Amino acid sequence: MPWLIILLIVVCIVSKFVKLKRSKYLKSFIDKFENVSDNESDYLYWPIANRGSSFDVPENSHFALKSCEKFKCKSVLLDLAMTKCGEMVLLHKTTIEKGNIYESIEKITFESLKNINISEHHPLGNQFPPEKILSLPNLLTILETMDVTVFLLLSSTTSKCIDNLKRIVQSNENFAKKIILCSSSTFVIYQMRKSCPDLVCGLWIDRTPKLENQYILRPKTIIMSLYSAFFQSILTPVIGISVVFIDKNDFNENIKNLWKNVGVHPIVYSVNSPNEKRYFQQVFKTRYLTDTLRSEPQIVIKQSKC
Repeated sequence: MPWLIILLIVVCIVSKFVKLKRSKYLKSFIDKFENVSDNESDYLYWPIANRGSSFDVPENSHFALKSCEKFKCKSVLLDLAMTKCGEMVLLHKTTIEKGNIYESIEKITFESLKNINISEHHPLGNQFPPEKILSLPNLLTILETMDVTVFLLLSSTTSKCIDNLKRIVQSNENFAKKIILCSSSTFVIYQMRKSCPDLVCGLWIDRTPKLENQYILRPKTIIMSLYSAFFQSILTPVIGISVVFIDKNDFNENIKNLWKNVGVHPIVYSVNSPNEKRYFQQVFKTRYLTDTLRSEPQIVIKQSKC
């Protein structure tokens, strides 16, 4: 294995020269991550509302953002996709599948999506006003008057999508101030940060598949350990990842410390029950992605008192 050690040393040396500089807006985001309010009733610090709290309200909608503001939740994750005509939209494929549209978003024009009412297909749809699919420019306009941090999870990795997104980021300074761009592709993150150095980015890690066969499990474990070490110690600092989303079943204190030691803030997904939320708040002291704000321990306690 001497060649592997030599390779790792070479990679470490090279990484020092290709490392991307940190965003000038990173400190303001970190302050929000690390500074818990003395009076936690002021706002909901721990949760990040997935799709704007999709169990409670129509997902990825303007109403969802206003609902988060009402609950005093200042962190929201929204989905970002590109249509056939190149429009960047806040949309997940499951939203249009509820309306019996099973084509890929990238094969549908924005004009065809304009008449879709997101509220209509929500389980509590009759409680909400009609909601249209938002474009990214719509979101940037909305955020000008809101005190909220948006995590945008990009689903596409095509060059056309990346080029379109670069143009929007470079033409709107408010993007880097309000939005953390997230992707499951490190290459996409590197491309975006290389063109837009002020952009703060997060990495989405899909859940590790569970293996039962011990003959596959042992070498797989070794390979995954080496891959994780390379990822955390070299690749992450080089491309400038600031946040990482980890499945709650793959999370533990060791994983938390490994990421925090390289300056990356871990977030777990998806945490929905009050007991689970208390656990991540009190034991791990780690923020989490949730589909519902109504089960936040602070809100449940308030409701029980009433």
